[in-house]
Amino acid sequence: MCPIIATSNPVFAAEEQQVYTRTPSPSDKFKFSYTVTPPPSFEAGNKPLKTHLDEINFSPPDVRGYTVGVTVDPVRIGSIQEFGTPEEVAARVVTAEVNRDGVFEVTLAKDPVEDAAGCYDIEYISDGKRGKKRFSTRIYIKDGFLYVLTVQSKEAEFDTVREKEVQQTVKSFRPL
Repeated sequence: MCPIIATSNPVFAAEEQQVYTRTPSPSDKFKFSYTVTPPPSFEAGNKPLKTHLDEINFSPPDVRGYTVGVTVDPVRIGSIQEFGTPEEVAARVVTAEVNRDGVFEVTLAKDPVEDAAGCYDIEYISDGKRGKKRFSTRIYIKDGFLYVLTVQSKEAEFDTVREKEVQQTVKSFRPL
């Protein structure tokens, strides 16, 4: 794995972005790889409890409630289109989110779209006992693996600067 190099200044456009690339080692049982470019001040870290085949989180050291996460899991279908249209997959994502403990309401922030690369981008707002949060996701299926990028931000802090950061990060994510 390549380390991510983080800088301390949270200004996105003026800093050099650091690319994170996950590639398999010869001893890995499962062979998958992906790349993502988190915002410059973000540092890589692991979740306390692993619930996916592979997962990593990125967050800025001085900001709470703003994270980028990538998960990878094996699947039996060959493409995200086999699972459903962007709208059908978005409905499943929203349903799963609203069924989480402490979530009161979930609404789509934008219409779900299929990217030219064959992935789905879904953006939604979740309102719950821990506050209102905006999620932007990019979902791929490639070579038997489900790749999901999720960016989470407090809705109150989701301004045009953050929106640009999030969109750049989402667009940078892809399996290799």
